[in-house]
Amino acid sequence: MPSPIVPKALEPGAAIAFISPSARLNDKLPDVMSRATAVLSAQGYRVRELFNPDTSIQSSITNRLSELRTAFSDPTVSAIICTIGGPSFTELLPALVADTELHSTIRANPKIVVGYSDITGLHWFLYALIGLRTFYGPGAIPELGESSSVEDETSPLAFCVKHLFRAITNREPIGQIPRSPKYAPELAPFFRDPASTEPAELIPTPGWIWIRPGKAQGRLFGGCLTVMARLNGVPSIVPDWRGRIVFFETAIGDDNVSGNPLHRVQAGIADLIAQGVFEEAAGLVVGRPFGYDSTEMREEYIGVIKGLLCEGRLAQKSFPILFNVDFGHTTPMVTLPFDALAQLDSETDQFAILEPGVI
Repeated sequence: MPSPIVPKALEPGAAIAFISPSARLNDKLPDVMSRATAVLSAQGYRVRELFNPDTSIQSSITNRLSELRTAFSDPTVSAIICTIGGPSFTELLPALVADTELHSTIRANPKIVVGYSDITGLHWFLYALIGLRTFYGPGAIPELGESSSVEDETSPLAFCVKHLFRAITNREPIGQIPRSPKYAPELAPFFRDPASTEPAELIPTPGWIWIRPGKAQGRLFGGCLTVMARLNGVPSIVPDWRGRIVFFETAIGDDNVSGNPLHRVQAGIADLIAQGVFEEAAGLVVGRPFGYDSTEMREEYIGVIKGLLCEGRLAQKSFPILFNVDFGHTTPMVTLPFDALAQLDSETDQFAILEPGVI
């Protein structure tokens, strides 16, 4: 793996590019994209949306590769925020892995990159081939384009924006990971009605749960569970998992209402076990799973984790496991820096990032 590269902190007035390397919803949700642009503009940043309409699968692949190249090649762009996840980032991987010229360009001009879900693939590619630290955090459409107000400090949008900029503008160690007192159990209304400006309904957030107690330090790495399981089959971008605090979270179900089915969660964790991810792990952090909103459903989810990671062959492992943290497919979310030194401590009920995300 190349030497680690930590991106420079985002400066006031800098340019941020929106790109869509997986799902392509910009032209279907223009009002949402406008709101996301307005949120960043109000913070004093210049926003550039890179998007060309697709006409076919191959057209989409070509467009996405071109938009990625433009974002990374433009020296005036300081940060890249992905609009949303999706199902198809891996279509780009063969070309990206082979493009040594682009690798050199990114190394010479590293940028902040933010996204989650299928964007796990972009994070892994940039770490493995360039050594770049990136950020598992909000997208333009689901989070920054949400209908609440940044001025309302109790809103999901304010939480997302505050902790995004805490991670990408502050040169001090990020410190304790915060907890949102409320969250949205359903997708934003604009996913059903693109013209809707109705804010998401919020309910009280259940607390963190230590599935297995303990204290550990390690460098963070992970992503969306089912995407991780697929990416571990791409040898050129698989990280060294030894000593890691692994993090994962699970996607929304196919009906956009329920969570990822429990059998998929079980299969995804089993895949990571079979791939050796947890053989020498220092710890595990699990994001609050979308769709698992009752005590009974959360217990079923936790039961899968316990059954695979706390019983049987892995029962002798002692790494701590923390469940229900605000990241991934949940609203609102924190922003986690890849490969940053983190600490878990069940005795003090703490999950902390011990380093700054940027320099």
